[in-house]
Amino acid sequence: MNSALSTLSPLFKLKVQAVGQLCLFELSWGQGQSLTVQVRYPTDVIQRYQDWQRAYLGFYQSGQLRGRAGNIHVSMDWRTQLSEAEARLKEAFHYWLRSADLYELRSRIASAGRLASLPLKPIQVFLICSPLELERLPWETWNLADEFGLAGAVQILRSPLKVQGAANSGSGYPQGKRARILAILGDDTGLNFAVDRQAVESLQQTAEVVFVGWQPQHSETQVIQQISQAIADPQGWDILFFAGHSQETELTGGELSLAPGVKLTLQSLLPQLTIAKQNGLQVAIFNSCNGLNLAHTLIDLGLSQVAIMREPIHNAVAQQF
Repeated sequence: MNSALSTLSPLFKLKVQAVGQLCLFELSWGQGQSLTVQVRYPTDVIQRYQDWQRAYLGFYQSGQLRGRAGNIHVSMDWRTQLSEAEARLKEAFHYWLRSADLYELRSRIASAGRLASLPLKPIQVFLICSPLELERLPWETWNLADEFGLAGAVQILRSPLKVQGAANSGSGYPQGKRARILAILGDDTGLNFAVDRQAVESLQQTAEVVFVGWQPQHSETQVIQQISQAIADPQGWDILFFAGHSQETELTGGELSLAPGVKLTLQSLLPQLTIAKQNGLQVAIFNSCNGLNLAHTLIDLGLSQVAIMREPIHNAVAQQF
């Protein structure tokens, strides 16, 4: 038993929550072991993030963002400003994380790497953040390995705050069964879905791919009905893919633009998504902007994996993804 366990990566769960003017770090591992630390809320880091986001939007703004960012007139060297804003954000963020109050927590994570029988195995830290402004910070750049001279890496893996539904379980995927992929192409105003479509169509040798999306002759009601019915198809789907514009919404789980002037909250699609999940849906991929709310809603529903973009993205970046 000990031999088998020695091949596994050290695992931690780190929950970071804002509590008034403080941040509560709760680290747990092993057999119910835990450590709780309070540090100041990083107001300066949040400001640096906002500065970086303005530079980021200024650099990428060209009318081809897969979100609804405001118009920003390019009147300076946005590339230089973006690079400098990123450096300032990381500097402030890392300074906050290396505070003396968090030393015991950092040391506890690092000690797992030193004690591991396979020191090159990465230490995995499953991170849960609340509220969204903390979740947007670049946690993946937290380099504990360098600070403590670890031979292996420390991997920051994001997890949802809560999961109400249970992910589908079973003995495995039926041998010989082709995966089913539902590809929803939403509002393409200012975008070009040709590369998205080509990438998904390339999977047709190994999977069944079905495209749905708006057509100019369709009314708003027809667009919504077509997509809702497709999601709830009794045959079920393994993967749901969406390309288009999306936006964060605080109370409704995120918003999708299905057609010009036709928007739908993810909350309103929950009945159909619940059916899809019961029929085998495992993975959702949103090649669109501002997807944190979307990810939370779908993981809370019980999906195994959700891939989203945290920020607005340029159409060319979305095509590459």
